[in-house]
Amino acid sequence: MRPFVRKILIFSAIMLTLIVAAEIYVRSMPNPARYKHQWMLAHSTEVETLILGSSHTFYGINPAMFGPHAFNIAQPTQPYRYDWYQLTHYPMPRLKTVILPFSYQSVFEDLEAQLHLRYWAVRYRLYMDCDIHSPLSIYGFECLHIAPFKEKLTSLWRPAQVKWDSLGFGTTNGTTSLLLQGKDNGKQRAEENTYVETTDKLNLDLNPVSDRLNAQPIMFLDSIAGWCDSRNVRLLLITSPVSPSFRRYSNPRQVAISDSTLRQIIRRHPCISYHDYWADPAFRPADFYDADHLNLYGANKLTKKVVKDLFLNKKVVNLPRKNRQ
Repeated sequence: MRPFVRKILIFSAIMLTLIVAAEIYVRSMPNPARYKHQWMLAHSTEVETLILGSSHTFYGINPAMFGPHAFNIAQPTQPYRYDWYQLTHYPMPRLKTVILPFSYQSVFEDLEAQLHLRYWAVRYRLYMDCDIHSPLSIYGFECLHIAPFKEKLTSLWRPAQVKWDSLGFGTTNGTTSLLLQGKDNGKQRAEENTYVETTDKLNLDLNPVSDRLNAQPIMFLDSIAGWCDSRNVRLLLITSPVSPSFRRYSNPRQVAISDSTLRQIIRRHPCISYHDYWADPAFRPADFYDADHLNLYGANKLTKKVVKDLFLNKKVVNLPRKNRQ
């Protein structure tokens, strides 16, 4: 029995050593969360325009086109909970404008509430000094999320796929257009971002965030707007362009709830300007990487429109329902 126990202990020690080594390696990899946190620690007091949000702004809004004091702190699958955290975590005395996406899934997506998204919250605990979760929780370890952990380990033999520039703008998509290649994934992307069950349980009460862990996305959006109101910071909400196929397969109830929520938020907060590019005909297939993400051509086109709207001080409140289908 003793030799068997000894073998078990040796095997366990080897496996633990390998897991610890893999965890250390994955944590050492360059990633946008670490880069953006370090950049903000060094430069946040200089920021005048801050771009928050998900992949729609990470890949869709180029901060270089706003002048020398803009930064893109958005990341793929970043919900309002962590937009609010980032907005309130760094000192930004010169901040004048915040740009935030209001996308198809924005008021429904919640990393902690949806099991298949939980691993995305690890980056805030590990790389952005976020104290919403304990360092000993499941959000404090890369290795506890097996599928993405294995994917990150593949960087041992192939280059990392996510790329960004010095101002935090995502450059992974390049000038590629899957739509032009005949790979229109609009149905798949719409279904992946549809939360039918969540729409029936969503609490649309606009209450201040008192519980950072259990509050719903809409409460964080309301708190972001309230924070901007209190500091005379302009909040620009944008709905990014998507392909016709994405719009066609979007859930009408989810779109309607989003629009109703947006109207409530706009009525409550005078700091908000809203611009709807959801079905903007200026965006052609060559501007899209896939059905709901822009490539560099599309990002530059969208950013030019946003800069122009900001310069003209345009404020759109009414939602053109016929153009959102």
